Amino acid sequence: MSDQNEITSEEGVVNKQAFTTCAKCGLIIVGQFVRALCGTYHLDCFKCQDCGTVVAAKFFPIDGTDGKQYPLCERDYFRRLSLICEKCGGALRGSYITALEKKYHIEHFTCSACPTVFGPQDSYYEHDGQVYCHYHYSTRFAVKCTGCKTAILKQFVEINRNNIDEHWHPECYMIHKFWNVKLAAQMDDGPGSDDVLSPTEDVTPEKLKQQQKAIEEKVYNIWTVLSAFEEMSAACISDMLLHVSNGAYFEGVKMIEKFINHVDILFSAIDDLEVQLMQASGQGLQHNREAKMLCKKIVNFFSLLAHTQEAGVRKLGITQELLALVTGLAHYLKILIRIALTGALKLERDFNNPLAIGQFLNKLVELTKKEGKQTLDYSNVDSEITSDLCHVCRITVEEECYKYGHYRWHIGCLRCSGCSRELRTIYRDATFNQITEMSFCPAHTNEQAAHGYEYVTQLEQYTYLLRIELSRMYNLLKRKDEHSLSDYDDVRNGRKANKEEVGLIRKDSRSKSYSGGDKDKEYVSINTSDIKRMKSVVMDRKLSNSAKFAKTSRVIEQEQPNSPQTQDETSKDRLARAPSQHHVRIIDDKTPDSQTSDARKFDLENEAITLADISAIAAAEMSEEKSKKKLHRVSRSKLYLSELSGLEYFIVRHVAVLLLEQYVKDHFSLEELLDLIGSKKTTLWTKFVQQIRPKEVPVKKKGTFGVPLEVLVERYGIDSVLGAGPGRIRVPSFVDDSISAMKTMDMSVEGIFRKNGNIRRLKDLSEAIDRNPSAVNLSEDNPVQVAALMKKFLRDLPDPLLTFKLHRLFIVTQRLPKDTDRKKVLHLTCCLLPKANRDTMEVLFIFFKWVASFSHVDEETGSKMDLHNLATVITPNILYSKSKDPIKDESFLAIEAVHSLLRYQDDFWVVPEDLATVLRDQDLINNLERLTPKDIMKRCENLVKLKQSQSSNTNNNHEDEFSEDFVKISSENYPYPTQVNQGGESHDSNLHASSSSLVNEISIPVEQRAS
Repeated sequence: MSDQNEITSEEGVVNKQAFTTCAKCGLIIVGQFVRALCGTYHLDCFKCQDCGTVVAAKFFPIDGTDGKQYPLCERDYFRRLSLICEKCGGALRGSYITALEKKYHIEHFTCSACPTVFGPQDSYYEHDGQVYCHYHYSTRFAVKCTGCKTAILKQFVEINRNNIDEHWHPECYMIHKFWNVKLAAQMDDGPGSDDVLSPTEDVTPEKLKQQQKAIEEKVYNIWTVLSAFEEMSAACISDMLLHVSNGAYFEGVKMIEKFINHVDILFSAIDDLEVQLMQASGQGLQHNREAKMLCKKIVNFFSLLAHTQEAGVRKLGITQELLALVTGLAHYLKILIRIALTGALKLERDFNNPLAIGQFLNKLVELTKKEGKQTLDYSNVDSEITSDLCHVCRITVEEECYKYGHYRWHIGCLRCSGCSRELRTIYRDATFNQITEMSFCPAHTNEQAAHGYEYVTQLEQYTYLLRIELSRMYNLLKRKDEHSLSDYDDVRNGRKANKEEVGLIRKDSRSKSYSGGDKDKEYVSINTSDIKRMKSVVMDRKLSNSAKFAKTSRVIEQEQPNSPQTQDETSKDRLARAPSQHHVRIIDDKTPDSQTSDARKFDLENEAITLADISAIAAAEMSEEKSKKKLHRVSRSKLYLSELSGLEYFIVRHVAVLLLEQYVKDHFSLEELLDLIGSKKTTLWTKFVQQIRPKEVPVKKKGTFGVPLEVLVERYGIDSVLGAGPGRIRVPSFVDDSISAMKTMDMSVEGIFRKNGNIRRLKDLSEAIDRNPSAVNLSEDNPVQVAALMKKFLRDLPDPLLTFKLHRLFIVTQRLPKDTDRKKVLHLTCCLLPKANRDTMEVLFIFFKWVASFSHVDEETGSKMDLHNLATVITPNILYSKSKDPIKDESFLAIEAVHSLLRYQDDFWVVPEDLATVLRDQDLINNLERLTPKDIMKRCENLVKLKQSQSSNTNNNHEDEFSEDFVKISSENYPYPTQVNQGGESHDSNLHASSSSLVNEISIPVEQRAS
């Protein structure tokens, strides 16, 4: 760039030889001139190459296509470098902002609706290519969070539910997934009502920002505090399970001690909320049954340990009873967390109490202060002198009561010893004589009696009873094991234990357990990758961000030194010397720290287990223990049916048919089996039968109830995390919603899934869900009602969950003489189900098995719905035939089939080993697109024949040789169709079909491909 090119006047006498010609026009220069770019120019000839403006005062050189340099004005030079302000059109000198792929002067980067200038540390928002400030984006365009109904201005999660895109704050999404709670009140304003916020004229930008910041802080605190509380509780249960199962009973009791402390803190928080709700509305929280069931589970755990001590069991292992206990502990604690959270939200929303949530969370934060300290005060809970009996009636006190020291009274038992007057209304003024152990009203008191009666809530009494049981358990362990006695005394006396002693918690025993009977035996630990895989609730969605930050850059000019003078230059040349030139360099400024420090980032790497994972972890450990006993079983990674692609599932179904033939050949021909998956050969007779067959009644295509399962999955499907595999599984949203709702309810209610619920309510709910599935909150109903609604959904399916076609095959499985054959055929039959049916069955049956764990909590409590009872009430809704002939009633066999599916389901969710062998053939998988269905079927048939010819003791090396032979088998004529048209007709073809023909065949529903 030239700041001032030399302009020379014609003063003085100049020789003709000194005259020069203009480098632009070629004419002699007379008058003022410019010397630049290695040439001399008339003043008017030295113009910008692009716009023609005279640039004698200031120019920027640019190289032309002919190798020469040409001048440019400042604007055109910066335009060629894309350094033009989008707003004013001027060149960008110094600092500038880059946003939305456009550049602005610092002072010109403003909101499109107001003059707000964005600084380098300020966030901006974009809508339809325009830039908006926080206030105008919030009030005009911001999408509302589905959970809290406030504007989404930072990170968000987008999910498609019922073909509607929902947007969530990450914390709101996880709160809903963990505890099925939406922070905003449930509203039904019709579709589209929650898309954007309405403008508010009376809210200033600063006030709006403060309101949104307060909501953000509240949501963040709810998520962080509750999730941390749940993870700590889950860690206690997990460690307790591992210690007890491996025989380290003393360590297991220490873990349950920590868990009781968690329960104590939560109960105290619920009591505080109860008082506030009673004062505000006269109605408290509905928590009595859940709290009682949680305490019963803990007491049952103590009973189990006491039994093992009396029986002298050194290593308990993970039994079904222990599995049910830890599952119940996790479930009821999770329900109580949800009850407390909904109570705090109710106080805030309905009774304008903004402090309720903060007080509730602060109560839970107390737990972190007690971690690592002695949690229980055993001086007040000495089982030798402390009794859980009423001081008057000598009956165990399990409700709210009064206490004085270690004495307890039922509410109705506290009476004056002088006049028998009830003291419940004046218990604060009543007195107690510790010598005579008598209570007195103010009128009959004496000098030896003293005040000190205290009211004890029901939850406080529950905690007190748990502490007594814990103290008794420690005493039992002391009597049984002198080694545990010394450890116990060390803990109680506060002495530091020896790190090398067996049976004490150390830093490295977080997820381990020790069998105290064998000092040389190592801890048995859970694989942490399995824990991560089994996590039932994780952030399984991609995070996006609404707020954007502009990039700040600077334009820096660097001066190029002038060329040195030569000795031949004249005096005129020295006066007209070319000025120095400048080059432009762009430097990007660093991102301000405030952009990352102020904005919280959601933690996606949290691998801690939660209460929802306990059941899966325990079940996996029990399954692993059983598999270890089978030494002949080869260890292989599981391949889940839900993870298969469409082509792989196509292969699995056809190979399953071929394998089934040898087991059911007395009941089915091969053609009949192929007809079950729609691959039966079409003959002239079958075509004639299809033409004269009466048309089927059209099925319902709208709504949720009575709609085919595959239509529901396509229209109202959701990627659920409730399957057995590590990935998500596509099921109808109603199934996912109903299971999620019932997992927050008490499943020990007697007769769940057996009782029919309220018929009118069932009708209203089904109609409401048919109108708008997202408008119904199933958590507001009781578990019996939701279970009845789920049965109605299954009963109304046009084709049952286990399908009409496979009904006969399921019945035949129960007529096979050998148990191993029945299980094998059931497994293969599951592989024949259409994908939508199989995936939905997987999610439902996993849930049913979980429900069965609450069948017997104790001798008096429980749903009484074990696996067989569940099979009895569920089977009529999922497995039945079209025939109504009472002579052919096969309902009992159907029940046994479903019971077996429920019982052995963990094995049925994975690909059978024989079928997995095919999928491990990389040559077949890699060449699927070049093979016709006929080729695949022929290869599968030869595979089955070779497998059957092998001996039962074939080792893994033979399997590799077998795979090579299998690949070499050439395709031969096969008597079954290779192509299916849209009308469902099949025909033979000897031509190789393209890869698209196979895909088209698989994409057609099985019902249309069937003959």
